[in-house]
Amino acid sequence: MLTTNDKEDIHISYLSAVCASASISFDLQRHDDDSTDGIVKKLITFDDGSKYMSSLRIQLKCTSSVSQYTDGEETLQYKLKVKNFNDLCTKCTTPIILGVLVLPEDEKTWVEWSEKELLINGCMYWADFSDKSPSDNKNTVTVSIDKKNVINKDTLLEILEKIAKEEWP
Repeated sequence: MLTTNDKEDIHISYLSAVCASASISFDLQRHDDDSTDGIVKKLITFDDGSKYMSSLRIQLKCTSSVSQYTDGEETLQYKLKVKNFNDLCTKCTTPIILGVLVLPEDEKTWVEWSEKELLINGCMYWADFSDKSPSDNKNTVTVSIDKKNVINKDTLLEILEKIAKEEWP
């Protein structure tokens, strides 16, 4: 049986592979007291030749348990610890998003390998809560994540470019 640590390794591997495919640096954080599991960054070059080092913090979560999320047609409802939610609502100089990797219920299908491919069967979605107010809940906050917000190389590059242009959020 796979553990929570195994899920953590899988969501780190997922994001690391996506970042590598777009030449985006991905740095893990040793301590995530502020709900920052990693930082993605890239030097953005604008049309006029100017450059900007753009950075984004990310709180990573991984689930395969239908008791922790509801998969709707257009949104994903996810039960997030209130401490993490409140951290994600805190104003900061480096933006932070939530990244939730949803894996199949059958853990035997999470990662598949052959001589031709390595496959992580799941999808990571992202959400920004910087415009939300902290919650007074005791344990969890059910957050809504738009299923259009898939983490892939294009969306990460788009977010980093918006940050560089000071258009985020």
